[in-house]
Amino acid sequence: MSIDHAVADLDAGTITRTIRIEAPIGTVWTALTSPEHIATWWGHPSEFPDGWRAGSLGHFVWEDHTFPVRIDEIAPHAAFALTWGDLDTTLEESAAATSVRFTLASEGDTTTVTVLETGFDRLDAAARRAAMDENTGGWNTVLDALRDYTAGRATPADLQAVR
Repeated sequence: MSIDHAVADLDAGTITRTIRIEAPIGTVWTALTSPEHIATWWGHPSEFPDGWRAGSLGHFVWEDHTFPVRIDEIAPHAAFALTWGDLDTTLEESAAATSVRFTLASEGDTTTVTVLETGFDRLDAAARRAAMDENTGGWNTVLDALRDYTAGRATPADLQAVR
């Protein structure tokens, strides 16, 4: 099933979006899991002192702040998962840490990417709604950027201009 925009399920505390990218799965995998590409399409430079592997701790940088991140799963060309927390905290301190799992599937020269973010159900109703509203819009923006970047429809300068 293709979902053209991110969908939030407030009761379940999840956000889901599926996109189809006109690029081979290897190209999409590289863009999804390489720090230099993530910084381009997502707009967040990252730092992982232990490298990119399951269990690595690091962070994404946003303006002068950081999001703590733990890489939970790397299954080449199939799945990539992480847990991320609140700005300027550790994962242990973060009340709103959520898990994000990308799954990829190849369909000839195209790739289907599904993102599922979970964990909002631990928040009270007002905090859940606010966090899910923000992240739903965020997934629309960044997955559009991933699609345009990997399909060769947007340059790094194009992506920088829309942020």
